[in-house]
Amino acid sequence: MFKLLSLLLLIVCQLTTNSVSAVAVMSVDLGSEWMKVAIVSPGVPMEIVLNTDSQRKTPVVVSFRDGERLFGDSAQTVATRFPDKAFAYFGDLVAKHRNSSSVQLFLKRFPYHKIDDTNNGVSLTTGDDLVFTPEELVSMVLTKAKKYAEETSKQPINDAVITVPPYFTQAERRAILVAADLAKLKVLQLVNSNTAFALNYGVFRRKDFNTTVTNILFYDMGAASTTATIVSYQLIKTKDRGFTETNPQLTVKGVGYDRQLGGLEMQLRLRDHLAKLFAEQSKKPLTDITGNHRAMAKLFKEAGRLKKVLSANTEHKAQVENVMNDIDLKAMVTREEFEQLCDDLFNERLTKPIDEAFKTSGYTLAEIDTVIIIGGNTRIPKIQTVLQKYFNRELSKSINADEGAALGAAYQAAYLSKGFKVKTFIVKDANLYPIQVDFERETEDGGSRKSLSRTLFARNNAYPQKKVLTFNKHTKDFGFSVNYGSKVEDYSTALFNVSLKGVSEAIGKHPAEDSKGIKAHFRMDESGLLNLESVEAVFESKVESEAEEVGNIVGDAISKFGESISKLFGSKDDEADVEKVNDTDTSGATNATANTTDNANQQQEANATSEAAPNKTESANATTNGTQSGAQKELKLKTIKEPIDTSLVLLDLPETDAEVLQQSRDKIKELDDKEADKLKRDKVKNTLESFILETRDKLDQEEYSSASTDTEKDTIQSKLSAESEWLEYESDGAETKVITDKLADLRSLTRALFDRVKEHRERPEALAAINNMLNISQMFYTGATNVSDDDQIFTEVELNTLKKLIDETKTWVDTSVHEQSKLAKHETPKLTLKSIAEKIAALDREVKYMLNKARITPPKRKPTEKPETTASDDDNSDDKNKTKSDEKSDDKEESETKPETSDKPETVEPSKDKLKDELPETKAERKLRDDKEDIKPHSSSGQTSADAEHSEL
Repeated sequence: MFKLLSLLLLIVCQLTTNSVSAVAVMSVDLGSEWMKVAIVSPGVPMEIVLNTDSQRKTPVVVSFRDGERLFGDSAQTVATRFPDKAFAYFGDLVAKHRNSSSVQLFLKRFPYHKIDDTNNGVSLTTGDDLVFTPEELVSMVLTKAKKYAEETSKQPINDAVITVPPYFTQAERRAILVAADLAKLKVLQLVNSNTAFALNYGVFRRKDFNTTVTNILFYDMGAASTTATIVSYQLIKTKDRGFTETNPQLTVKGVGYDRQLGGLEMQLRLRDHLAKLFAEQSKKPLTDITGNHRAMAKLFKEAGRLKKVLSANTEHKAQVENVMNDIDLKAMVTREEFEQLCDDLFNERLTKPIDEAFKTSGYTLAEIDTVIIIGGNTRIPKIQTVLQKYFNRELSKSINADEGAALGAAYQAAYLSKGFKVKTFIVKDANLYPIQVDFERETEDGGSRKSLSRTLFARNNAYPQKKVLTFNKHTKDFGFSVNYGSKVEDYSTALFNVSLKGVSEAIGKHPAEDSKGIKAHFRMDESGLLNLESVEAVFESKVESEAEEVGNIVGDAISKFGESISKLFGSKDDEADVEKVNDTDTSGATNATANTTDNANQQQEANATSEAAPNKTESANATTNGTQSGAQKELKLKTIKEPIDTSLVLLDLPETDAEVLQQSRDKIKELDDKEADKLKRDKVKNTLESFILETRDKLDQEEYSSASTDTEKDTIQSKLSAESEWLEYESDGAETKVITDKLADLRSLTRALFDRVKEHRERPEALAAINNMLNISQMFYTGATNVSDDDQIFTEVELNTLKKLIDETKTWVDTSVHEQSKLAKHETPKLTLKSIAEKIAALDREVKYMLNKARITPPKRKPTEKPETTASDDDNSDDKNKTKSDEKSDDKEESETKPETSDKPETVEPSKDKLKDELPETKAERKLRDDKEDIKPHSSSGQTSADAEHSEL
């Protein structure tokens, strides 16, 4: 057992210590009018991505004209000239049917668009009869956002957090996930835009929060909608891997919204006002102007510009060229006129979202610490005046109104990503639509069926959160439906139906066990999507178990270790307590509130406690009386779970078929391929145009003119003129290959001229290089020949080879330079850069070989002589005074250390090994020896392995 635990611990350590390569993640603030993209990449914290026009935000507009798809500002230009071929403000059309109020309002505002019903929503048709669903258009925008992010981060990006309006329903959120899937993006989370703003505010003010609750009201007016959100910030204690941490938490307490109150409505009213002014000036019927789609598109664009200018000026002149029939519009518009046009919006609808937020949260104005206004349209002075009067306090503008949501979503993306480690900031969002479960069961007399309803998620319930619904009285197959608890815009109340099969079989498997009902496990995830995770029949039985100490220790150890691993590799979800809802209530209420549900749960728990009391007594008696083999016996409750087959059918919006999804992918891929081919074609076309212009300019320069003949120059200029005319008049529909071939022909035609110019331009530098190499080689040869015979390490063949090569190279240079000087510049050169480089390489190779040999060859050693030794009279006198024992010792030592000598001294030539042993090796000699061992023998190419280390003299 100990070995097993050790092995598991080792595996955990290895998993936790493995480094995870950080990859970039992105966020997309997908607004109705603008899109902002932010990234988090290694070494780059949260950063707003620039588009191809170097702008920090991109218009959410997609246009289709002449088979070409355009985005952003380019698409807006098309929208002004061909309004039926460009789509904008389509984000609110996802997951809708044609008869929904949102679609009808869209058709009223933009009557030139054609919308039809499909099995999964609506489709829009362009003027070229191209059909796209809103989800496909959203996916195109997300694909463009992904491209911007990848170009900025210089690496592929797959993970993203996308913002959605807080009022988006279950169907709308699923539609955005479908669009992201078509864009090949993995959505880490759908975060509400107001929550993203709140997170961005809190992340940079972590130190300002404490255990005391801070309440902030965010008022956001965007292009299409307005929301008011009450958010509370507080430090709370959490447990992570057994450690208690204190982290900040934001909790959405209340949300109010108006889906149709925004800058778009104001812009449309200003557009209609400009149409009236134009009718008065041009003396045309107003119906003629409003019926002209192009004229209304031009006025709509001018109204958007005028609305922004009037936020800073009290009046401004509206100017539109050729509104209709070559008639221009020039009219002065004042801020007061604009405010009168939107009087009902400012005085009646502006504060209603705030009232709704206070109502749903239960908060009062006195409990709000700060009011922060966000969104581009809160810059309008009248809106700020009305809000300041409502709150009776100064309004804060401490958040970037355009980029706050994108940055907050980027922080959440980094937190959810595995490649980054960021400080925890707990987010608890609020569910805006109450969700309930409706079901039927037979009455006790069995004569009729009773309809019951239980609230699963009440309004403002925090999520992510798990809840369990328990059916106690069902013993046969049955079903239930999940519905909205109140009417939701453009949707019926139905969400999905669930059918359960195999209930009686599951109960029949455990006749002796105590049934605890059928439990349905629901979870509202971080994206606000409700999921039915599983359904199971639960039973409990009393079993006897022997309390063996060793078994308990091992079991507890494994259990705790398993929990540790689960916590270590589990998700970051901050899940709430499970709420149990049952169908034993006989009150007959069809719409139970959250409080009623909680009371029912408490009553169920009380009943369960009272029923379990005898069991505890019985267990205690069994523990006291029952003893077998020295071990105590206990009665323990064993939980048994039997899965139930579940079938779920969506009712709010059918799930998109795989075949339909594939058709959408193919359609988008075809557009992507066309766009990629167009980019490639434009790039080649620009290259061809640049080549023509540069070559014309070069032909006028003396350097190129002197290197070409008149005939060659006329041929090139004629070809350039022909290709230039083709580019201007005939290249619009040309394929990429045709343009590439024309560019290749021009390069082939001018290659000889350009090569000659290059030869003449670079020849002086090349000649200087070879002369320098000759000087170095000659110096080396001179030095090598001036060495004495005793110190000479080079053979006569090596020295002669180098001398011959130097002489031949000098002769070749002199001859080639003389011959080249006789040639005109337009003639083919004889002294080429390539031939000079070859001669330099030959000299360099030979000199390097001899240098390496000199470096690795040790100096020759001179032979040493052994001097004759004689005994002096003093030594003899000393020997006479020695004792007998001393004489014996001296004789022995002398015989071991001195070589035999003759009467005549002679020179002794010690062996190399003996010299090595007797003479100390110097540091320089040791280095020479080591280098010699490392150097490989001279190769056939005349270059050693040391050449790679010494490429220069």
